[in-house]
Amino acid sequence: MKSFNTQFENEKALKEFVESNDIVKYENILIQVFTGIIDEKHSLKISSLLKKLLPHSSILGTTTSGEIYKHKIYNKTTLISISVFEKTVVKSKFYKLDGNFRTSDIKDDLITDNTKALIIFSDGLKSDSERLLKEISLLKPDITIAGGRAGDNLEFKKTYVFDGEIYGEDACVIASLNSDELIVNSDYLLNWTPIGRDMIVTKVEGNILYELDHTPVMEIYKKYLGKDIINDFPFSSLEFPLIIKRDKFLIARGAISYTPEHALVFAGNFEQGDVVRFSIGNMDDVINDTAKYFSYYKKIPAESIFVYSCSERKLLMGDKLEEEMNILESLAPTVGFFTYGEYFHDSNIAELLNITTTFLTLSETAKIKKRTLNSSSTQKYDVVKKALIHLIRVTTKELEHTSTYDLLTEVHNRAEYIKRIGLKLKSASRYKERFGLILVDIDYFKLVNDNYGHAVGDSVLQKFASILSKNVREDDFVARWGGEEFVIIANHVSVKDLERLTKKLQKVIAKTSFAPVLKLTASFGLSIYMENDSEETLFKRVDNAMYAAKKDGRNTYMIG
Repeated sequence: MKSFNTQFENEKALKEFVESNDIVKYENILIQVFTGIIDEKHSLKISSLLKKLLPHSSILGTTTSGEIYKHKIYNKTTLISISVFEKTVVKSKFYKLDGNFRTSDIKDDLITDNTKALIIFSDGLKSDSERLLKEISLLKPDITIAGGRAGDNLEFKKTYVFDGEIYGEDACVIASLNSDELIVNSDYLLNWTPIGRDMIVTKVEGNILYELDHTPVMEIYKKYLGKDIINDFPFSSLEFPLIIKRDKFLIARGAISYTPEHALVFAGNFEQGDVVRFSIGNMDDVINDTAKYFSYYKKIPAESIFVYSCSERKLLMGDKLEEEMNILESLAPTVGFFTYGEYFHDSNIAELLNITTTFLTLSETAKIKKRTLNSSSTQKYDVVKKALIHLIRVTTKELEHTSTYDLLTEVHNRAEYIKRIGLKLKSASRYKERFGLILVDIDYFKLVNDNYGHAVGDSVLQKFASILSKNVREDDFVARWGGEEFVIIANHVSVKDLERLTKKLQKVIAKTSFAPVLKLTASFGLSIYMENDSEETLFKRVDNAMYAAKKDGRNTYMIG
């Protein structure tokens, strides 16, 4: 495959561009049109000309809040990207998101057995983009989804998408890439540092946030960001988006306006019970990690890269964002636009993102060309801000450790377990994930304290906790429930996996010396997450199973 990218000047120049590159000879063509000129007549004039020049092409067009070309950022231009494929079939269709729209139509129209990726452009102001993404991601969960919501140069007045014939302000246009050989990868960059304490979303309706911790959200903003935050809102708050942690992913949400009741309107949805924190961005993190990013991404086959980056990120970072684009341009020809929300879906997550740079890499060959990181312009960065963010990051980490870890055993505490299991239940329900829970109780621990004293008892607890931590997988979670009881959240497991882990722990415990205690054993209760489980129902099963193991003679496990 190959991409031919150009900025639109006039019809004559566009015709010459198509003819000089002999693009008409290709059968499978994807055209993306990114325009910061918010004029439907202008858009359709260009797209209809492209359709006339390349009648068998698939055209996706969108209005923007800026365009990305050769790692440079442009405003109010029209950018055309023509990608040609040899081993990939391209399909596309325009959909009005009205009462007649059915997600199943997308499956019938665009998805085949070898569909590798979908690229979606939707309007940026009217449609429910999160619902659209969630429903599409369920059609064929292994498909990569990328793209973005249309912008209008931060005017928030009119956005639309279009193909070669029609445009719509409450619509989407989608292309599918169908191939047995196309190599597809997607990722996103955020680089915002969470700061401050966790807060719980206690009242929300979609993207309108009313309360955090049962407190009006605007009062929260005034408390932590100052009373003057209301002045020039939302621009005054853009540098401090809220961060949601869903499983291992950080998702940013930036406020875009507020209601007469002073609820805040965001560019993406929240859910009741989401745990959020304020955050702060530092482009120096991107610059400092340039070599690391390039070293990682250069190992990925890429003949073309499509970038869909948030308009808020552009507003905050300005020309510094070109450093980020430079990394991608060093890998392959890069083109894209600034959005009002970025579509992102791979095997682990389906989310409408904000304040990120998302990108899609495509290649019809596994061969990786030798790549060199392009030299970037030297820019001056705020040394004081860099030091301040480092200070915030370190102190936040220290405070987190104090509030989330058990001081004696150095594993997580009960409060952190309650928070984590709540998030895990939401994630499992949302993404149909499997996970298991293990409750562990040291047998006859009271006798250890009675016979050897509490100092020895504390030492036993520390060593026992260390065994649990060192013998679970990296992404599993261990916490002290209380006293001599511990709890383990094991990710992506079956009952057999839980049994194997338990037997492994039993063997390590049996081989470990807890001197002067002669012998130490433990009883285990095991259970797998079931659909519609709550924290209470799941814990009750492992608790009952653990007590059944004790009644059965201890030093064993039971499944609940």
